[in-house]
Amino acid sequence: MVNIIQVTDFHYGSEFQDEYFDNMIQYIKDNNPDAVIVSGDLVHKGRYRQYQKFLPYYERLKEVAPHIIAIPGNHDVKNNGIIFFEKLIGPRRSTLLLPEKNTIIVGVCSAKDDVSTGEIGDEQLDWVARQFNESTLENRIIAMHHHAIAVPYSGRKQTTLTDAGEMIELAQLFKVDLIIMGHKHIPHAYVIGPTTFLYCGTSTSNKVRADDTPSFNHIILDEGDLEVQMVNSITLKKSLLLERKEGHTRFVRPRRTRIEHLLKSEVWDD
Repeated sequence: MVNIIQVTDFHYGSEFQDEYFDNMIQYIKDNNPDAVIVSGDLVHKGRYRQYQKFLPYYERLKEVAPHIIAIPGNHDVKNNGIIFFEKLIGPRRSTLLLPEKNTIIVGVCSAKDDVSTGEIGDEQLDWVARQFNESTLENRIIAMHHHAIAVPYSGRKQTTLTDAGEMIELAQLFKVDLIIMGHKHIPHAYVIGPTTFLYCGTSTSNKVRADDTPSFNHIILDEGDLEVQMVNSITLKKSLLLERKEGHTRFVRPRRTRIEHLLKSEVWDD
């Protein structure tokens, strides 16, 4: 069994909240996960000054995380910010092995400078495939920023990878248990075959959609069984987002949608 906390979309420099970050740090400290995954958008504009000011926060995160893997988001690479990400945070892609937990986590860079759309690309697809092909570890996780599948009611901007089909096919081929994503600040999940596609809210900012709350994900993965708790960054209250047992999905948290709002709207009354 592997115990993971996913945090994402800090957006330091735009609506970042110290209180939410402090709460997140305390939760990680109290729950002692095996690893922390940061799935992009640590800063908002990719500028060196933002990275400099954010660095003490990231050092605090590393202090409470026994293992950490971070990948860049589209905001991190703005203004050639990938240079500062790699200088101050870490490589744009990396592999974290937890052999004692039978787990491999592969982080990839889906972000391109100054565009909101993402792409993995043939070279990275080949690299990801090689990471899994050369590993016998059974708990298999991919971390990236952009969406593999569009989330309902997440706005009109294209949020999916231009080569999303290739990533989904790779996940099925190598029996990846979990693909972890951020980007649109929406907690959500899909299940296709052996793979759960898991999305996360913004963990430390007020850049939420409608009445969503800032949040992060607490993940327990055990030989294909999966439980994901969504943790409110303000209250630290947990709510079940997804549960899979013996390969069957038992629960996926319903999400209040724009359609529900429209159906109740007076605009339709005669």
